[in-house]
Amino acid sequence: MRVLAADDDQGIRNVLERCLKSWGYEVTTAEDGAAAWRVLKRWDSPRVVIIDWDMPGLKGIEVVRLLRAAEHGEEVYILMLTGRMDKEDLVEALEAGADDFLTKPFNSRELQLRLTKAVAFRKSIAARQGVKRNSLTGRAPPSASILGGKYRIEKKIAEGGMASIWLGSHLALGINVAIKFMKPGLAEEPDYASFEREARAAAQLRNEHIVHIYDHGITADGVPYLVMEYLAGESLGDRIDRCGPLAPIEVAEIVDQTAKALVEAHNRLIIHRDVKPENIILMEAADRPHGLAKLVDFGLAKPKTLETTDGGLISGTPSYMSPEHLRAQAPPNVALDLWALAATAFTALTGSLPFDGDSLADIMKQVCVAPPPVPSTRNPALTPAIDAWFAKACAKNPADRFSTPQELASTFRAACADVPAISASGAPIPKSPRLRGLAPTEPDTTALGRDTLVDRDPPTSVRRSSRIRSSA
Repeated sequence: MRVLAADDDQGIRNVLERCLKSWGYEVTTAEDGAAAWRVLKRWDSPRVVIIDWDMPGLKGIEVVRLLRAAEHGEEVYILMLTGRMDKEDLVEALEAGADDFLTKPFNSRELQLRLTKAVAFRKSIAARQGVKRNSLTGRAPPSASILGGKYRIEKKIAEGGMASIWLGSHLALGINVAIKFMKPGLAEEPDYASFEREARAAAQLRNEHIVHIYDHGITADGVPYLVMEYLAGESLGDRIDRCGPLAPIEVAEIVDQTAKALVEAHNRLIIHRDVKPENIILMEAADRPHGLAKLVDFGLAKPKTLETTDGGLISGTPSYMSPEHLRAQAPPNVALDLWALAATAFTALTGSLPFDGDSLADIMKQVCVAPPPVPSTRNPALTPAIDAWFAKACAKNPADRFSTPQELASTFRAACADVPAISASGAPIPKSPRLRGLAPTEPDTTALGRDTLVDRDPPTSVRRSSRIRSSA
């Protein structure tokens, strides 16, 4: 097995080279980050890397980010050498793509033990590459099993129509992660190719309002999975179900944060495709009275396509899809995400779906033919300014709508500025309670188990089901 050892300290490079060769590895060395990247950017580069975090010029952690963005990056096992011990630094390295850590100074026995994980990882890669893509129908590993040599699977915490979510722990860092397994029957060859491509792209997003994706792959049984930041909070959908219509200023803050997430994604040419209340998670934050909003599920496990009345195919949540996308007349683009964010704001302000029906055909009529609903008819406390904003945001013609997330969010905040915090019933809207703190090992299964990171139908007590099944 070939190993790249990169460190700007000649003495450490000599120790690494001597140990690795004595254990039977084929060794390539690099004296700095630039030299390491020249080796690693090649398709035939070593698939095990030992790299120092702090090197002059191109730092080791920057090399890790470059490598993970490369086409072959997910096949490489990365062991990071570092003198840093702060948990924040280790999490940063994990987010960048490091698989394990070795703290300086180290001894040869510790290094050898770390490399056994790398060998196990490479064997799992070989097994995954032997899986037929059209037979990815296995099941998620059982509790207490080890995934990819890096994660212990603790317990299932949520399940939806497309995926199951498990609480896991990162063996090297000791932190909780959420592991999402695609369900059997959804991982056909075209779907998996898209899943893999978008996972690599979404993992490069760096924004406080976007869930961090740490890792992805296929289990030995052929189940695609994502490893992501564990979120302890509630979805916007849950908050609406719990509180009813939210105060406009609260909705404006959530829309503004979500728009910032979309700006980051769109700048990297990534379209979310399924913005809706269930995919916005609200976490407790001292400086944000309504919570820190995080956007999850960047089209990474798309629902099965639905056939439209015109014979086209769509994927997504119909009640939050624009006319041109619902008719399958346009590919996913910025306009789809902006329409969906406006529809999400409508739901938060009124406690009801903007476009609803008992079948896909009914929803298509509402979205594509009928005039857009007027928010103040659902919540009389809302003003004409909000009505006008929604009419523009959800105009039938894309050219008549807002063109950027920033424009949509800033005009919405202005429209909400003078609205009193009164609900549709005439009573003051209760302030959404602060989210309770959770111990790291005790997930909020009420929140994460219901909506967080999983597609599911909202309770019918407040909002009617927003997803029309393909059999409808």
